[in-house]
Amino acid sequence: MIRLKLCSLFIILFLAGCQASTQNQIKPVDSTIEVKEHDGTMSDTYSHIGIISPKVALTFNGLADNETMQRLLKVLDQFNMKATFFIEGTRVAQDPELVKDILAKGHEVENGTLTFTEMTDLNYEETYKEIYLANEVFEEQLGYTPKYVRSRSGDSTDNMRLAAKTLNMKGVVESSINPKDRNMQSAEEIVDYIHRFINSGSVIHLNTYINPAIIDVIPLLSKVGEEKEYVFSTLTDVIDEQYLAKSLEEIAGYDAIKMNPDYKNVKPNMFYRKNTSKKEVALTFDDWASEDRIKEILDVLDKYHVQSTFFLIGKGVEKDPQLARLIVERGHEVASHSYNHLDVTTMTPEELQQDVVMAHRALTYALQEEPLLYFRPNKGAINEESAKIIAATGIKSIAMYDIASFDWNLKYTVRDIYNRVMTRIAPGKVIVMHILDGTKTVEALPLIIEKLQKDGYSFVKMSTWIEEDSNKKVN
Repeated sequence: MIRLKLCSLFIILFLAGCQASTQNQIKPVDSTIEVKEHDGTMSDTYSHIGIISPKVALTFNGLADNETMQRLLKVLDQFNMKATFFIEGTRVAQDPELVKDILAKGHEVENGTLTFTEMTDLNYEETYKEIYLANEVFEEQLGYTPKYVRSRSGDSTDNMRLAAKTLNMKGVVESSINPKDRNMQSAEEIVDYIHRFINSGSVIHLNTYINPAIIDVIPLLSKVGEEKEYVFSTLTDVIDEQYLAKSLEEIAGYDAIKMNPDYKNVKPNMFYRKNTSKKEVALTFDDWASEDRIKEILDVLDKYHVQSTFFLIGKGVEKDPQLARLIVERGHEVASHSYNHLDVTTMTPEELQQDVVMAHRALTYALQEEPLLYFRPNKGAINEESAKIIAATGIKSIAMYDIASFDWNLKYTVRDIYNRVMTRIAPGKVIVMHILDGTKTVEALPLIIEKLQKDGYSFVKMSTWIEEDSNKKVN
């Protein structure tokens, strides 16, 4: 143990400006604080929560004056929003009844450090003290020890993570959306910023004590929630629904795709279409998009009971893993469309294989299970050598297509997309469309599906055809 000599907790709070009433007087603690040495293990950090349900964590830093806080709590109640407040220990000690009001209204209050100091330059002992003593105040005044801690700026440090872990806390909280309301923007400007970046599992960081426009943010934010069908809730409520439970190395098949320089004699399985007279087609989607666009496409597929194969870009999936999981949860299947979305024919063997491995691992972690071991190259561009290089990693099939909808082309109208598909349709064809923002895909998709179903076509996943053909080769 490292022993750090401090004043009693009472004196610290007094010097920090605490003026607790007699009935809420802080009990002095032993003037010697034992700062436990860390073992190098860091707590988790939370900036974006991997969940599928449409929930968003609404969080506030600090404690404003009583009048402002009561107005904020009233408007949160009015719009049925719950939030997590990160409050410094000195303010909890100074205004325990106000903090209890926050808790009584169904909100959550967590550790905002002891004195709300900037944590960036603090060493481990100083960081430990800030978190530990704040926890002591919470226990004394509110009867519980916080699970999470956040700094005033919302940035985490290694020392915060070390101290939080040593103190058996769940983690350090950052944010995925911080409009920096300290710049004194209007409520409309703050909400416009949030609107651009919000998705399921977002952690929004606002402050209670800086910008008075924060009160007017809540009604506008409620409208965003209604539009996008989001529920604004506490951090714990959102974290309790996260599905990213396993680390990559704990997931079976995470290493199924590996670097392999011995590719010269590999025979890749190239799949373009199904040789069949049945009126079946495979509808597939490439690339990556915002949550709004992905959900729009999934809703169309749900409406017509169509299941598809999605080839996803690893780099995008890494940023919003819950969206890849959502695709699978909605009954579709997922395969690789590379990590960086580059022309595979221009990459060195090492670059290409590294890209394929990275994409596989991004998809595996996002899904929490092994994806299909299929690969589709950017723009469908591939040659014999790059196909061998890809297959040597463990990719079982290079899944191509023979109807390109060109829906990625922003100049294409809905009718252009429809005509490109329908003039080329035949049994066994593989159609490629795209999950890209700003295109006409969502408008064209229902027309294509309705026409094909009217003409007697059914839709199959690519895995159905690829496995059937593989079984025939074995037999």
